[in-house]
Amino acid sequence: MLTFIGFLVGCFLVGYGIYTGKAPVDIFLNWQGLAIVGGGTIASIFVSFPVREVLLAFKAYYIIFVHGAHDYVKAVTRMVSAIRTYQVDGLDRLMADLKQKSRKDLWILRDGVQMIANGYSRDESQMILEDQIRWQMSREMKQHQLFATMAKVAPAFGMIGTLIGLINMLITLQSNPGEVGIGLAVALTTTFYGLVLSNLVFSPIAEKIREQAENNLLLETMQLETLMMMYDNRNYVFARDKLSAYLSANSRQKVTQQSSRDIITRKRNNVKELA
Repeated sequence: MLTFIGFLVGCFLVGYGIYTGKAPVDIFLNWQGLAIVGGGTIASIFVSFPVREVLLAFKAYYIIFVHGAHDYVKAVTRMVSAIRTYQVDGLDRLMADLKQKSRKDLWILRDGVQMIANGYSRDESQMILEDQIRWQMSREMKQHQLFATMAKVAPAFGMIGTLIGLINMLITLQSNPGEVGIGLAVALTTTFYGLVLSNLVFSPIAEKIREQAENNLLLETMQLETLMMMYDNRNYVFARDKLSAYLSANSRQKVTQQSSRDIITRKRNNVKELA
């Protein structure tokens, strides 16, 4: 939501600057310049990156835009609950609980629990999952690099459009010198398009994807820690404190409160089942 609001505020400020200026608003509508900047940037990306990477990058940003940031308090609470389920109810119950979750939710933990069921040792599971985390981070950073490249290329194509406009303007300089100012203004709009797309669209998207990749790495590392504590038969209280160390003080307090409520709820459910 904040991403969308920030984009709207940026567009409003740019539009306000155009509207309150002395130049006519329609002077900023240069469809040829927009085609050069937009088309050139897209063409450059398809030359630089495979089509699959381009599609994945736009899909990744759509997912980030729709779903927003991770809820770490909820994630840690579920990891602690998974350890308690593993110790109290057994591996089969834990696998059944994890299968009910969405496909990409806590995927490292789900794969790790399957490795426990397959008889993998602690070191074997750790080695495999660390490779998965490393390559997942690499794939996400490629998506960041794609938009970062678009942010670099867009102003360059804006300059190309400006040079084309200047050449056309100089050709007509002798025949119609009175339109030099207008021709120069139209030529400079392509540079304007390139800078706006770079700084208001592509650069923010690149940074958003990079931030999300770092957040995913943190969440995946916490899941790996959870699995290792399962192998080591660590108490769920220790697991809660260990995982909460990744969070802020306020979030750690929320995790403690939520875990206490979950324990009380679990005990009540067990009493009802016995009754």
